Amino acid sequence: MKNIQKGLGALLASAILSTSAFAADREFKVLPVFTDGNWCGQTEVAVVMGSTNFDNNLKTGVNYGVELSFDCPVFTLPGDHILRQQLSLSRYDKNNFEVTVIEMNPYYFFRLSKDLLLGVGPGIAGVHGDPEGGKDNWSFAYQAGAGLKYYMNNFLVGADLRWQWTDEKDYGSGTKEDLDNMRVLLKAGYRF
Repeated sequence: MKNIQKGLGALLASAILSTSAFAADREFKVLPVFTDGNWCGQTEVAVVMGSTNFDNNLKTGVNYGVELSFDCPVFTLPGDHILRQQLSLSRYDKNNFEVTVIEMNPYYFFRLSKDLLLGVGPGIAGVHGDPEGGKDNWSFAYQAGAGLKYYMNNFLVGADLRWQWTDEKDYGSGTKEDLDNMRVLLKAGYRF
């Protein structure tokens, strides 16, 4: 766990340092959605599909869903620093256990090239575990992730790697367990 945290910290630090050479006319603004007449959310909608690997006895399986993302309406950063909110709804269903995740992942993106962006950030989620014949429960989760997006005009393709840690709940077995997992996700979408 410490190695993952150190690696994400190093990635974020290098991202911040590497973007200092980019110049743009944006400046720091609080609540640009209300204070900046030129603010545009640049909304994106994408389908997401990948693999979920749980830390417990659940099997690795397919995860699928949708993602809505937009530029941060709370504040903008100066230069070419990009903050985006990513809201996702995804589902896993294997071996009589369904997991539904509703999550928010604010990512800090920086440009690797004109059309290729790398993003990193934390996240929070509600995770609903529903075993067949067991007891369904909602858990709070926090997470960390990193992702790439490549733009072709208004179309985009991307990949994310996310780690998620959940509360422990009893799903009907009499003992509490978590739904901690790592997900590898591919996405394809459109920017409006």
